[in-house]
Amino acid sequence: MRAYGHETDGVTAVPEEAAYLAAAAKRLLEGAATLADTAQWMTETAGPTVFGRPWSPTTLRRRLRNPGIAGLRENADGELVEGPAEPLVDRDTFDALQELFTRNERGQGSRPAHVHLLSGGTAVCDLCDSPLVSRSTANGGRGYVCETAGCGKVRIAAEPLDKYVAERAIARLERAGMMKRLADLRDGFVAESEEAAKFLDGLRNHKDELARAFGAKDLSLGEFKKAKEALEARRSQAMAAMRRGKYLGELPELTVEALVEWWNETASQEQRRALLQLIVAEVRVGPATVRGSRRFDEARFDILWR
Repeated sequence: MRAYGHETDGVTAVPEEAAYLAAAAKRLLEGAATLADTAQWMTETAGPTVFGRPWSPTTLRRRLRNPGIAGLRENADGELVEGPAEPLVDRDTFDALQELFTRNERGQGSRPAHVHLLSGGTAVCDLCDSPLVSRSTANGGRGYVCETAGCGKVRIAAEPLDKYVAERAIARLERAGMMKRLADLRDGFVAESEEAAKFLDGLRNHKDELARAFGAKDLSLGEFKKAKEALEARRSQAMAAMRRGKYLGELPELTVEALVEWWNETASQEQRRALLQLIVAEVRVGPATVRGSRRFDEARFDILWR
């Protein structure tokens, strides 16, 4: 029997089921519903499990705890490494879910996990140009870390950097012409998300064509794998574009007053991150100047504005 979200091969994603699991994860992480409420929502909207039974909190938690939903697997040392399965959620979402479940199992309540404003490619390693990823730190907090092979020399606490960049970005809204610039960028990203949706609608056909070409021996195994990896990269980019378009579509009227009130009073972290991505192209982070120092050093990073 297959796992919900993947075909019987355990590798190929089932797009509609993947979308429901991603939506369930979002509901949990934003605190919109409890695990029990989300399991009921899955039954009512997504339908039954692959066994034909209603979703239970245990079943949903077990599926969302499985590393395969993020395209990961455990190696012999118990470490999570890249696996063969197509990811249904990104790594940051998967990690946040595990923190949420662990916290709840310890009886610490159901407070949603923090979504970091610079994750998703905005924070970049200044040494190797790779995106920094959000990871747990030794003291129980979160940080941005370079995990690129041959580098891995940059890490910084997430929340102080998020706060500093957000304050700078909100202050930048006062600049002349900024609202027109934001409107143009928002419209461009929303159009990009619409194109991404069209690509995802036709993704199954692309994969079928690729499989047929391989079966007809028009492609070598190496060419097939390379083409499949390229499709997966495009799928990940399209999913990210769709998420960004959704949150940008939820922005209030583009005036300084409306945006500041929205940011401070009603915006979710995902919505704030979407606005930040309109203002900030990237934040380049360098290594600590003093090894082991916890001092917030503004000289370590450079904000590149759009």
